[in-house]
Amino acid sequence: MKAKFRLSGRGGQGIKFAGSFLAKAAMKANYHTTVSVDYTPSVRGGPIFCDVVISSEPISYPFCDRDADVLLLLDQEGARRASESICQKTACFADTHTVRDPENYITQGLLIRCPFSKRADENKIPGAVNILTLGWLSQYIRRKAAGGRLPALEDDNYRQVIESMPPRFREVNSQAFELGKRLFDQAPVTSA
Repeated sequence: MKAKFRLSGRGGQGIKFAGSFLAKAAMKANYHTTVSVDYTPSVRGGPIFCDVVISSEPISYPFCDRDADVLLLLDQEGARRASESICQKTACFADTHTVRDPENYITQGLLIRCPFSKRADENKIPGAVNILTLGWLSQYIRRKAAGGRLPALEDDNYRQVIESMPPRFREVNSQAFELGKRLFDQAPVTSA
């Protein structure tokens, strides 16, 4: 099993942290992982991409080049460029409120719009939208793992990563992760 994830957003949204979080959860489940980050010189506010590769075998190439299994879009500016990583098998999840018209450049695979930032704002944790999104993604991964396409990660793998965080960050990240899991089951999801 090898799964490739591209997380896309803007500098300051915690995309790199989210990628590291996902990789650490996979390592807790005894998978091989790589994390690579690409961002513009403007860093804060500029587009950022984080590729996470998770595999049951050692990984020789740590990037998503037109072969991502999952593409997560949290910001408009980087969405078009990040869409270069898609193929027919890609499941793309775009934030309903921060990414406009993704169907104009997500022309292959599956496109699902999700209200990630809206839910984070409603719960007064806009700075944790990255972890809320991972909570949502954890449920998607769990559903797809049964078919062998994505890694079998358990809630305990994610929980161990949260528990390893400094105490002042645990509560908000745990809350955001749980909100994301509930959003997966509750939010109206539209496919384009």
